[in-house]
Amino acid sequence: MGKVDKTPALGQFTGNQGVKQISSDPTQVSEVAELFFGDSFFDMLCQETNRYYLQHREYYDRSYKALKWVDVTSAEMRKYFAIIFLMGHTRRDNLKEYWSSDPFLEIPIFGKLMSRKRFEQILWCLHFNDNELQPQSTSRLFKIQPLLNFFVQKFQIVYKPNQQLSLDESVIPWRGRLRMRTYNPGKLTKYGLLVRVVTESTSGYIGNLEIYSGEGKKLQETILSVLEPYLDQNYHVYQDNYYNSVTTAEHLFLRKVHVCGTIRVNRGLPPDLKEECKSLKHGETTFRRKGDILLQSWRDTRVVNMISTIHNSSMVDVQRRHGQVKKPVCITEYNVFMKGVDKSRSVLGLLFSSSENSKVDKESCLVAYKLCHFQFIFGFQKSKPSFKIEIQGITAECGKSLGYRPHSGSRTGGRHSLSTTGAVYSHPMQASF
Repeated sequence: MGKVDKTPALGQFTGNQGVKQISSDPTQVSEVAELFFGDSFFDMLCQETNRYYLQHREYYDRSYKALKWVDVTSAEMRKYFAIIFLMGHTRRDNLKEYWSSDPFLEIPIFGKLMSRKRFEQILWCLHFNDNELQPQSTSRLFKIQPLLNFFVQKFQIVYKPNQQLSLDESVIPWRGRLRMRTYNPGKLTKYGLLVRVVTESTSGYIGNLEIYSGEGKKLQETILSVLEPYLDQNYHVYQDNYYNSVTTAEHLFLRKVHVCGTIRVNRGLPPDLKEECKSLKHGETTFRRKGDILLQSWRDTRVVNMISTIHNSSMVDVQRRHGQVKKPVCITEYNVFMKGVDKSRSVLGLLFSSSENSKVDKESCLVAYKLCHFQFIFGFQKSKPSFKIEIQGITAECGKSLGYRPHSGSRTGGRHSLSTTGAVYSHPMQASF
């Protein structure tokens, strides 16, 4: 490695960025929602849920004698998920309270959409894959794999991200028994499912994701797998020191993916650079270059080690509270473009509700569905940038499109299907669906 700097060869960006399937001026939120929550999704859930009942009919008939099973329809499944969204807006201590007839607790819209017993029926049988095929599969994600494949495909079809991406992980909270559950004592959410996520840096739109299943996959294989839709297009990926190494940067550079991020000292930093870092004073920097790979160290309150196949070693002025400081350009751009996953987390925090499910496949379904809802919110805002509406407002409109399907003719566990025609509600949360 040498001390002669150069600007790396970045190549022309060939990614076809932008909204791909949304009309340029959709008149209703439901038009955008249908791109993500179309009939094919609900038909798949109905098919597998009804199949699961048939496979476990004897046990079900012994345990649930109060209400006879009727096959779930697509319209009914829409109402089921409309209720799930509404539960995130109106919190209750337990499931029964959502259908309470107590005047102080009553929310009439739940009973109008679906009876509680019918909701519990669907919850018990909700399924996403054929259990009879499981002996042929060794994947720990077998039960939810069709669901993940469906959503990820939708994410990638509807919108193509711009050149700057960020790769990081999120955690789906989970404290139940599960072989692929992870534990990190240094995080606020210590137990859960680890999800690697690729997002558009500027918006937080999720382009791809992969759930860690504890099957012994090497880190470099994981990185290549989650970045697979963006290989050979000259994307710029910003990632932290867990994912970065000189070997990984070399391999990704050959696949026309350029990386930038922090790097651990044992991931390929040369000994002479490590030694030189010890004598750096505040604000000083040093670097080494191996072809198109830049390794740069800069001392602030501590030494920050960076790797980049995007930048040279130049410095820029950055305004701080006590005046201007010079900082490597790779660090300033890393700080700007590494926020994509944080943006998606902040919006998802407004959508997630607590769940009473004891099975991880059903919990994962709710998380994936609400994740898709965040994508829908992004798609609507991209297609109508001049239309100002809060996230909760888009959520309400999406709920209406799910909860009310005029002339659906669906069965709702003893209640008639509900039409939106002339419906007026006085309760503030009832307007959400």
